[in-house]
Amino acid sequence: MTLRPLFPSEVSNMSARIKQLYRSAGLRPPKGKGIHTVAFHRCVVKVTKRGGVRSPHAVCMARMGRNKAVKKAHRR
Repeated sequence: MTLRPLFPSEVSNMSARIKQLYRSAGLRPPKGKGIHTVAFHRCVVKVTKRGGVRSPHAVCMARMGRNKAVKKAHRR
């Protein structure tokens, strides 16, 4: 299976989905386009709402790993 590059409208749609995800949880969305996947942001919102964690981003990165948390174009 080959992956095709995303069109600009799809990227802005993903950004809108991510922002809506944070806003619906009562959190402030991150600035910029970002390098993380929607699944990563979903995890961050879930961990943040649960509470008791100092850095939800670190927890989700460790839980998901780089391949699932970071968009392919941003991996090294």
